[in-house]
Amino acid sequence: MQVAGTPAELMAAAMQHQPGLLVLRTREQIASVAIDQVIADLYPALRLSAAYSLYGNVFPLAWNWSATVQSTLDIFTGSRKTAAIDVAVADLRSARAALAGREQQIYLDLTRALSARATATHRLELTELIVRHATETLDLVKERYKQGKASSVEVTDAQASRTQAMADRVNARFDQQSAIAT
Repeated sequence: MQVAGTPAELMAAAMQHQPGLLVLRTREQIASVAIDQVIADLYPALRLSAAYSLYGNVFPLAWNWSATVQSTLDIFTGSRKTAAIDVAVADLRSARAALAGREQQIYLDLTRALSARATATHRLELTELIVRHATETLDLVKERYKQGKASSVEVTDAQASRTQAMADRVNARFDQQSAIAT
């Protein structure tokens, strides 16, 4: 399977398919909600209640109803609430830093893989040219040998060069396939 696209498209796809990023994004959302909760604790508590009752032995029964509104505000908490805000903010910063770090690591891995793939492809193209050149050189040396203008050592050297070029091509093809698989 060959993956194609611009680095930005590949990065977007990698961001969507990384389970570790989902965990880090969830951690960031939880830290954000924790800040909201700690800030909400700074506000006064408001409590409303209502009651209705009937009492008596004979009709008409006497009735009674009541309603209360109660507000509570902690005046002195020993800086517990502000310290809790500081902790929640630190947790959010930590979650964001972990998320940014993982995104940067994914980008680095992606650019390295793309670079390795491009390098392997160029190396394969180059080895194809080298094989073609070595084959032409071998043919030329063989013709010169037939005419008596080249020695058997030159033919052997040309054959060894061609064999080495073909081995390099196999290695380059393997490197390219490995880079694509990565």
